[in-house]
Amino acid sequence: MKILLAPDSFKHCLRSCDVCRFMADGVRLVFPEAEILCFPLADGGEGTLDAVANARGGVRRRFTVTGPLGTPRETEALLLEAGRCAVIECAGACGIEAVPRDQLSPFRTTSYGVGELLRQLEQYGVAETWLGLGGSATVDGGLGMLQALGAKLFDHAGWELPAPATGAALLRLNRLLPPPPLRMRLHPAVDVRNPLCGPTGAACVFGPQKGMTPEDIPRFDAALRHYAQQTGDPGETPGDGAAGGLGFACRRFLGGSGGSGAELLLELTGFDAALPGATLVITGEGRSDAQTAQGKLPAVVAEHAAAAGVPVLLISGALAADAAELRTRFTHLAETSVATWTLEENIRRTPELLRQTVARVLASYFRQ
Repeated sequence: MKILLAPDSFKHCLRSCDVCRFMADGVRLVFPEAEILCFPLADGGEGTLDAVANARGGVRRRFTVTGPLGTPRETEALLLEAGRCAVIECAGACGIEAVPRDQLSPFRTTSYGVGELLRQLEQYGVAETWLGLGGSATVDGGLGMLQALGAKLFDHAGWELPAPATGAALLRLNRLLPPPPLRMRLHPAVDVRNPLCGPTGAACVFGPQKGMTPEDIPRFDAALRHYAQQTGDPGETPGDGAAGGLGFACRRFLGGSGGSGAELLLELTGFDAALPGATLVITGEGRSDAQTAQGKLPAVVAEHAAAAGVPVLLISGALAADAAELRTRFTHLAETSVATWTLEENIRRTPELLRQTVARVLASYFRQ
């Protein structure tokens, strides 16, 4: 029996390498002799650096940037090919995990640190950068990042907006002078297919989880559309809504060309080459909902496994009410959370819950 483990990280809880370890413990409880191949993955969000380092090695270097709330923080870049290529995460510079819940608001948060990191990598001599777009605390359309790279932002009165630009600046923006061209090739790696604007855009879909109220959503969506229209763009390109609009800013202003972060990681790890002869694939993430089908890692893993005729189990920390539609993509869905426990207790005990859930699901699956 050959079982492939290919999970994403469990946000606010475990990185994907740890998820693999505890899933493997669960497999061994039922099938001690099984061949287990671990593929700790990511789709552009937090954990992308770790997943690439696990697959390709590289050298980590620390940089100081402006964090999502405007205060200094340290983040990392993974340097490959003797420093000619870098992998970074926007989550390291403007990640939601760095913001206390009571301070989470798109009016306050900025992507400025992402631009600072890109500029420092240029000065370091990096010629090509993969930027993971996922896990941000921002809905600023990437204005903070562009401002750090030299863009000038102006309000309706013609006044230049101060740095670092936040989501509040997006609401005031009337005109933008683009930054000078990057001296490196930029490849955004996105974890969603959502556009910048509209009912499936950055504000409507991701705004609430970043502190946006129902009253704020139409204001931010209109501001994002106005921002896009300044460049003659309708704001409807898939992936542009990633990281609160950073995908759009990378494509329209920085010449970014990339694609799915999940596809990138599957290619780097050689996942497809391991599928022949596999009995089963187990994937997972911290929370699964309708967004999972929109380019998130478990859905991409399922597509690759289905093409090879291998069934896939999805084990998540929690399954949202709208996750039922995922049953058409996965052989089985399961969650680790215990309904009678608090969120904090479920998070604290995730390692043992992962072991138990994997063992229970496998025992049930192979009894059928």
